[in-house]
Amino acid sequence: MKSMTFGSLRFDRRSIPPDIADISQWPGADDSALGERAGSLFARRVHAMTLFLDAAVPLREIGRETGVRINDLYRLFERCIAPHEDGWIYGCRALLPWLHTRPYERCARVAGTSKGGASGAFNQLLRRYPEIERWIARKVASRSRKMTRLEEVPRQLWRLHAGFLAQCRENGIQPHEYPFNQKHLGERSLATHVRKLANREFAAAARAAGARQIGHQWQADSGEVRKAATFPWEVVEFDGHKLDVRLTLRIDDPFGFETLLVLHRIWVLVLLDVASRAVIGYAISYGREYNSDDVAQALQAALMPHVPREPAIPALRIRPGGGFPSAVIPQTAWACWRTLRFDAARAHLAKATLERLTAVVGCATDNGPPGEKNERALVERFFDRLASHFAHRLPASTGRDPRSVERALSDVGGDTSLMMTLDELEDVIDVVLANYNGEPHAGLGGRTPLEAMQFQLERGEGMLRTLPEARRSTLCLLQEARMVTVRGNVARGVRPHINFEYVRYDSRLLSGMTGMIGQQLRIYFNAKDIRHLHAFFMNGAELGVLTASRPWCFTPHSLRVRQEIFSLMRQRKLAWREGEDPVGVWYAWKRDQARRHTRDANDLARMLADRAKAHTVPKGVPVEPAVEPVGAPNVVRPSKAGPVSAAQPAPWLTKIFTY
Repeated sequence: MKSMTFGSLRFDRRSIPPDIADISQWPGADDSALGERAGSLFARRVHAMTLFLDAAVPLREIGRETGVRINDLYRLFERCIAPHEDGWIYGCRALLPWLHTRPYERCARVAGTSKGGASGAFNQLLRRYPEIERWIARKVASRSRKMTRLEEVPRQLWRLHAGFLAQCRENGIQPHEYPFNQKHLGERSLATHVRKLANREFAAAARAAGARQIGHQWQADSGEVRKAATFPWEVVEFDGHKLDVRLTLRIDDPFGFETLLVLHRIWVLVLLDVASRAVIGYAISYGREYNSDDVAQALQAALMPHVPREPAIPALRIRPGGGFPSAVIPQTAWACWRTLRFDAARAHLAKATLERLTAVVGCATDNGPPGEKNERALVERFFDRLASHFAHRLPASTGRDPRSVERALSDVGGDTSLMMTLDELEDVIDVVLANYNGEPHAGLGGRTPLEAMQFQLERGEGMLRTLPEARRSTLCLLQEARMVTVRGNVARGVRPHINFEYVRYDSRLLSGMTGMIGQQLRIYFNAKDIRHLHAFFMNGAELGVLTASRPWCFTPHSLRVRQEIFSLMRQRKLAWREGEDPVGVWYAWKRDQARRHTRDANDLARMLADRAKAHTVPKGVPVEPAVEPVGAPNVVRPSKAGPVSAAQPAPWLTKIFTY
């Protein structure tokens, strides 16, 4: 087997360290920034590296499958593990087409004074004469260093250039050699090198530019948040359904008394597999209407392995044989679908969502003719059963219409304590959908959806397609990319940062990248928690995670909450003092308004749900700790001694669906 030499250590593919052999831990790249040709080449290279890290796969087989030559496999791997200037390895960024991982090194001497043909000559000079390089670095550093003795500081370039030529003569460079054989005597190359040295550290660049005050370095705690880490179906149907039931949100007021706030009806978004009739993922939306962010959350939940909830109701348990496919059938973890069917709702037709869905999941989309429910008959029938056997049997159900009999029978009057709370509904929804996957269906020959799926997989008639490992750590790419400009001012000492939704974001790496001021970045974010952004350079290379400035980095809050906070501030309905958490102030104001308006109660419910599902950042990236805001909500979970007991379960839990 061919081996490689790194320094004095010689090893083959079997001796690759485990921390490097996991491609999902490599720095990623955004291939949506590439064209069709470059994107195809990048995808083949990533696939080749994934197979290359598996020592059991022969090199010839990798070449036949990916089209990458054997010699190029070792070259690409060496590029991927090369150290990057940000402290990481290049990773998948080195697989981007036409990306240089090391600077150009000139070998030939500059022979004449003709125009052009001197590319790389200045760096060649510094390699041949390291004394000159050290002299330049010392002079550049003196421009920003505090003076301790009387000496001339060459701040003007022409003075530095004169000293540079003197150093060249002292080192024995002849008049017919570079830089003396050039028209400008290497002045422009010297200026470029000096600018690069000056911008290497932001503090030094700011002092050299005359800044009186320099922003503090980006600091973070040592806490790390681990990222979650999941086979394609032929057709999947997707839709949203508003539950016909009135709910309450149970919180504690500032005096410690329990308060019940009545909510609007909420939405449940479901993805249903057509072949097996199994529910593969769902999400809950707390607004009057769900939007594209809620759709992206449901799609992401269907891709990732399902984590069962811990219900607070004693008798609430998933029936034997029930559950979600990604949790019960291991090979369906991180599964992708080939076709997604949906209706013509505005949230479904968001251009950015469809583009990211087809690019990341690699599926076709089919919204069918408008108004034709039979085109998505399975998911529409599922919602009909969900309403008949579940929502319409709950207390305070609103029924199908104002004159429905179930509305009259389930009326609780003004006693809001009889209504189901939001926490109870979330627990019950998870169990109801899991139990549905474990109930026999007549259309499946008496099998349950999970048994039908397992039977189809064991027959092996089709190939299941899973999300590539390199994609599993960048599920944020399901969202729309936003272009932002890096702001900063060297002369004033303002470190590089970006502004997003009225708040400044930066990181340890970005705050020191002086050369990025004025450049653009592509950012992705979780609309449910925008304390952190995932940033990429315009060529697709990953920059990392950017964190919001204080105090916005503390309390998890959604994009909608922040926009409403600044809207209320402009209307002079909301204000906060220095040091206060604006999210906590907004929460206290909403809690007071929710006693009169159910829409504000829904906003509180959405905020609490977003807070429970706070955004996770990549492993190894330090973040600010999340602390309790001023006036933080205290949600009371249902009592263990509630109305439902293990001896006498509620009637709507005994059998939910009958097909």
